[in-house]
Amino acid sequence: MPLNELLPTVSQLSHQDKLRLIHFLLLAVAKEEGCNLESPDNKEQEDLLLEQLASTEAVVWSPYHAHEAAQALSDMLTAAKEEGYA
Repeated sequence: MPLNELLPTVSQLSHQDKLRLIHFLLLAVAKEEGCNLESPDNKEQEDLLLEQLASTEAVVWSPYHAHEAAQALSDMLTAAKEEGYA
């Protein structure tokens, strides 16, 4: 099945099923690369991991408005140049 036909179906999956799909794909790609990431068939451990992943919030930080960070980096680069490291 072509990817463009598969994506609409994937987008309709529940959050937990999407995580299971990611896990399945990770194992499949690893196996193709010669790695064995298979874990023991322990449904309880898998469900616990999926629950932990589902309850985890991803925090994305962007330096776009971090003017202090830009200044700190600039100061570090200037200091490195003065010390002959850059």
